[in-house]
Amino acid sequence: MTERIRIIEHGIVLLDLSNIREPQKEAHITDAARKLIARQPVGEALVLTDITGSKFTDAAVDALTKLAERNRPFVKASALVGLSPLTRVIFRAVVALTRRDIRAFGTREEAIEYLLSHRAEDVPPLPST
Repeated sequence: MTERIRIIEHGIVLLDLSNIREPQKEAHITDAARKLIARQPVGEALVLTDITGSKFTDAAVDALTKLAERNRPFVKASALVGLSPLTRVIFRAVVALTRRDIRAFGTREEAIEYLLSHRAEDVPPLPST
């Protein structure tokens, strides 16, 4: 794991891709993300991706698209924060290409709330006494 790719509170996988100015120098991040997510139980990973303030090249978008495709079996829910008008267009293209349900949010807090709502779906009711 790296500081950018890690498990945060509630077991959420954080892909902190924020403020990347030279994406070609950060190409290793998607590989680290793929490895961490692949260690999660199939269909259980809750993933939060933050792209606030980052620049994207065609190669970076391609790497993110491949990451989203490869992670599909492991991910229960995905949330994204930090979209600008330009990255919103890129985001829509990635979602269309990968056919993944990735939701965009204005803040990390909103995204975490969304992700945790998916975890709660599977919590069995307490047995009655």
